[in-house]
Amino acid sequence: MNTKRLPWWTWVVPFLVLILATLASRQFVVAQGIYWIYFPVNIAIAMSLWWGPRVLMAVYLNALFAAPLLGLPNPLLYPVYAVPETLEVFFAWMLVRERFKLMTCWRPNPKNISLFFVYGLLIPSIVSSIAIQTLFVLTGVTDKSQLLWFSLVTIIGDLTGAVLICLPLLILMTPILYRSGLSYFPNNSLPPLRLDRVPRKEKFLWVAILAGSLVLGISLPLSQTWYVYGILILISSAWYGLYAALLINTWIMAITVILPKLLGLPWANDPVLIHTPATLLTLCFCSLVTGSAVTSLTGKLVTIRETERELKTAKEQAEEASLAKSEFLARMSHEIRTPLNSVLGMLELLKETQLSKDQERYLTLFSHAGENLKALINDLLDFSKIEAKALTVENTSYDLHSTIRSVFEILQIKAEEKGLNFILNISREVPKYQWGDPTRVRQVLFNLIGNALKFTDEGAVQVAVKIVQERGEKLLIEVQDTGIGIPREKQSGLFSPFFQADPGITRKYGGTGLGLVISKNLVEIMGGSMDVKSLAGRGTTFRIYLPHRPDLNPRIEKKASVETSWADLFPHRRFNLLLVDDSEDNRVLMIHYLKNLPFDCDEAKNGEEAVDKFRKNKYDLIFMDMQMPIMTGYKATELIRFWEKEKNLTPIPIIALTATAVVEDLQRALASGCNSYAVKPVKKSEILEILTQSLTTKTPMSEAFKEPPGPAPS
Repeated sequence: MNTKRLPWWTWVVPFLVLILATLASRQFVVAQGIYWIYFPVNIAIAMSLWWGPRVLMAVYLNALFAAPLLGLPNPLLYPVYAVPETLEVFFAWMLVRERFKLMTCWRPNPKNISLFFVYGLLIPSIVSSIAIQTLFVLTGVTDKSQLLWFSLVTIIGDLTGAVLICLPLLILMTPILYRSGLSYFPNNSLPPLRLDRVPRKEKFLWVAILAGSLVLGISLPLSQTWYVYGILILISSAWYGLYAALLINTWIMAITVILPKLLGLPWANDPVLIHTPATLLTLCFCSLVTGSAVTSLTGKLVTIRETERELKTAKEQAEEASLAKSEFLARMSHEIRTPLNSVLGMLELLKETQLSKDQERYLTLFSHAGENLKALINDLLDFSKIEAKALTVENTSYDLHSTIRSVFEILQIKAEEKGLNFILNISREVPKYQWGDPTRVRQVLFNLIGNALKFTDEGAVQVAVKIVQERGEKLLIEVQDTGIGIPREKQSGLFSPFFQADPGITRKYGGTGLGLVISKNLVEIMGGSMDVKSLAGRGTTFRIYLPHRPDLNPRIEKKASVETSWADLFPHRRFNLLLVDDSEDNRVLMIHYLKNLPFDCDEAKNGEEAVDKFRKNKYDLIFMDMQMPIMTGYKATELIRFWEKEKNLTPIPIIALTATAVVEDLQRALASGCNSYAVKPVKKSEILEILTQSLTTKTPMSEAFKEPPGPAPS
């Protein structure tokens, strides 16, 4: 409970209120020392919780004042008669304070109301009633044979007053006083009443029910009507909650107990029969518990709905933010790839010139830095698509053995440079062809095997592929190393974005911290799972479980050899190419790529200029940049295809050169009429392969769309 300072009038008000309550209780005295409703005790219990022990002094003085009003003999015993009443309030205050001392805020839910009824009302009333009736017997006020009966009547009277006065005061007034700093008893307010949500018909029905019950209370005694009141009490609390329970309880108590006394009706003293008012009291208490449960659940449902709305709004905002981020990353990717294409391309051309050893070394360093930058861009794009749930995978037949060996052979050079024992073991039971996405499998293997080689300075890196029975037949790819390992406490965050087990790792080994989270998400998108086992200083083992879907009737694809001599493929022939790119550096790079080959190149700065040149000249192939001012490559390609169809011309190959590696943009390029694409930065070997396929294959290439390759190993 709190220890705040209360204003001075909280010492005076209790005494004045209790005197008025005592005067109001005089009409409800049944016999000498016996009352049906005694207002002061119930009001005092509520005030003691608000203002603390200071109320006890007012209770004792009021008991001295009430003794002659209640017709008690022998004024010398009045101080003794005042003790049980004071003890009742003290016990209620002490027991409630102790029972709820660990609760930061009291709420009128079913459990709290029940506990308060037992500790704050029932136990103190039993102790006090027995004590006062024992005093009356000892002082000759009542007969000994009436001790238990009068004690029972007094207890019923106390509890009736509690339901009529104490609980409504505690539930309705405490939140107001606590918010105003006028209560020691911390209390959470109930949900708002919201009468506006009650239909007008139901309001009229309530008025009719209250009026009808008033007529019933005046016309018939409680012993003949209690079941009608019980039905009203329980239905109203179950339907409308705690507010209705408080209203109907107070109303029924008033018209059945208080009103007959005030009007002097013949059955005004019937409550002494005990069983009828006791039944009504039980129903009233049950209605309070039921109503509090309904109101609590309604409040929780309202909170859940509001939380759902907030979560929905937050989700929409997060999706908008994710979309904006994805668009930003795609745009930045385009802006970075465009100059990077020129940088890496020129470095490749420089390598073909006469260089000193130092120059070769410098160019190698530049190339590695450029490849790392390209890998970083690809990682960011993949991570962005994974977050936006926009990343898709293929389902095609591919050569699993060849895919894994190609990764192994590329990374074997790095293993040899570090002097590591690099082992690949593909079990004989693993079929050669599988259904899946070879590009994504290759990307995951590059990340995991690349990391194993990067973090292993001595020992071995072993890759094993086999079939296991793990909740069905699975394809297991295991990458095991003897590297630095991962501490146990760091493994839980291993698949979190931008995670590094040690900040020094980034400085020493490099990397973005995205490789593992991308790899894990790719594996899960492909229908598999990934786990890790590691000990610090003793190496790490990654296991990839993929669905085992063998292709028993694979189609063997034949690819044109890039190494074939142009003189053999196209003897005594030159080709006209149209290079469309708004970047002069990229146009110069392409021209230098092709300067020793039989190609004559025209240049265009935008799509509009490209369409004009296409209409005036004849070309064998067009390299079309897609993002350009004035007219985009998408629009230019559509216009060219329309012109060909209108003039009944044979479609020429159009190759999209784009710095945007987002799948949707690449699909859009193919949909606009391009036969294939090359994602910047593009290497000379890739350009030559595209030219060979485009000029030797009559079938358009757009049917063989695939996602852009994954990031190069770091």
